[in-house]
Amino acid sequence: MAKSDLGLSTLFFFLVVGALLFLACDGSGQRTGLNPNYKEPVVYGYLSKTEYADRTIEYSKDFEVFDYDGLRMVPIVLLNGRQVEAYSYSPTMYEYGDAYEIPAYQKYEVEVKHYWGSGFCHLVMPADFHLTAPPNNYILGMESTLVSTWRASGGAQWYWASIYVDYDYYDTTGYWDNYTFTLDTLVQDTSIAVPPDRIFPLFVGELLEGDALVTVWAGYGPAAEPGDLGNIRGTATGFVNAINEPREIYFYVGAPPLARRVPDGRTVLARFKARLRSRVP
Repeated sequence: MAKSDLGLSTLFFFLVVGALLFLACDGSGQRTGLNPNYKEPVVYGYLSKTEYADRTIEYSKDFEVFDYDGLRMVPIVLLNGRQVEAYSYSPTMYEYGDAYEIPAYQKYEVEVKHYWGSGFCHLVMPADFHLTAPPNNYILGMESTLVSTWRASGGAQWYWASIYVDYDYYDTTGYWDNYTFTLDTLVQDTSIAVPPDRIFPLFVGELLEGDALVTVWAGYGPAAEPGDLGNIRGTATGFVNAINEPREIYFYVGAPPLARRVPDGRTVLARFKARLRSRVP
């Protein structure tokens, strides 16, 4: 009886091995080499349109496909059916992109073909828009609420506002110093207001001068805030966005350029560039 049981166990073993070998073939008896334990790769990327102060426009496509256990094949990235070229790679990640024009308020389909299938998502490049406040060369005072507004962008699902305020001041003891206020936040409306007590702390006794910027992006796709789910479907995961960024608004803090009273004598931008140069080894 024991001998018969051993024979059945041996037969069952060979049947299982044979079935696994058959599943590893493409049906014609040829090995495909696919690993059934391979997990889905992760995809990050964006389409962007940026307009600068001199009215020049820059476009960018950028996609990353990675697997920290190692990519089994070189992924293929398609945008509306056209292949996007790779510009950087490693055993675990490939990067793709170019700077060709990306028309606004158009639909785009992203597809990533990889070892185990393909991942895909649908995007809309938000329509062109512009900031309406504050006006260029506006002077922000210590008692002023900073109000930024912009036109609605067709197709946008959210906006990202970035505010940078840098100024020199005398504190309440008469000591000269510099202060920088920054704010980066997700906005669902077309305006944002920052009260003066957030920009000018209580230790600011006398405001001298400074410079400031407001930049707003219109975005489509998950904003990658806590709790957001990725928008890649199929056999991949990840986040891909479309972003349209118009010209920023530049304005002054405390005093216009001709009334500079700063002991340093340089503009905020000049001091910032000097600090960057001092960090270069």
